[in-house]
Amino acid sequence: MPRLLPSLAVLLSFALAAVAQIPGVRVDLYPRSLVTANGTVDVRMVILAELDAELPADLVSGVQLQVKVDDNPGPAVRQAGKGGAVAVTANTRIERLLQFPAATLLTNVELQQTATVSLAWEGMPGANCTFRIAPDPSRVRFESLDLAKTQVVLVTDYGEMLLQFRPDKAPKHVESFVKLSLQGFFDRTKFHRVISDFMIQGGCPLTKDDGKIAEWGQGGPGYTLNAEFNDLRHLRGTLAAARRGNDYNSAGSGFYICHKDAPQLDGGYTVFGNLVQGADTLDRIARVPVGGPTNSLPLQPVVLHQAIVLPVLKK
Repeated sequence: MPRLLPSLAVLLSFALAAVAQIPGVRVDLYPRSLVTANGTVDVRMVILAELDAELPADLVSGVQLQVKVDDNPGPAVRQAGKGGAVAVTANTRIERLLQFPAATLLTNVELQQTATVSLAWEGMPGANCTFRIAPDPSRVRFESLDLAKTQVVLVTDYGEMLLQFRPDKAPKHVESFVKLSLQGFFDRTKFHRVISDFMIQGGCPLTKDDGKIAEWGQGGPGYTLNAEFNDLRHLRGTLAAARRGNDYNSAGSGFYICHKDAPQLDGGYTVFGNLVQGADTLDRIARVPVGGPTNSLPLQPVVLHQAIVLPVLKK
């Protein structure tokens, strides 16, 4: 009787099992923790061989990722590698950057809520990671948002900060901040004024241009907001609107987050939200070296890469 050849599925499972049994080889995946559905997923892959080994070339040149979205199977991400094997010596470290559109991981790109995505390299126990995909901001209808529950994540060079809002106290300021975030207005701006044990300030569109450094802090969205003074206090993590000098009704896109309690500001500036996660990021930004005429300009840029809205819809 002729011997039957193993099926492709059997061969694949054998190959993956072989990958999983490589002694002294560790694979880790490090994604950005949050991305929008219209954005790009960046996953840093680190392969560490503690011993001499032969690695499947697909591990260093292909992609074999299983996907789950909110614990449901999603579209797998596969890209054939060069095939064969790659010999490496002990203490070899290989880093790869895996990039693909976030939409390729979703069966429904019209997300209404933030989704949790899990990636796992096939056949490599421990080579997995989890991150979140927020809805495409261009598909979010502002009128449908519950602003008291909707949040915004500030993704910076130094980590993330999660903000929540008080539309019951300052409705126009909350509306403006969330709308500007949906429009990408804050993306790639910089925190241009940092005073440790006081506050960090950003939101000026002119900070995208290093050639306009003398004007940083003077830019805005093309409109101003009247003050909405309220009884919210300036505590560590308080989010409030910056303004021009003593003109109470000159707030625009500028905002600040208190690093420490600042009771001297109570009642004189519009408080419209607060930090709920990311106090460690706030601390790292507040402690960057500063200089300039007022000794408050970060010597190295503190970039706000993206302000990502985490929508909660009205019921």
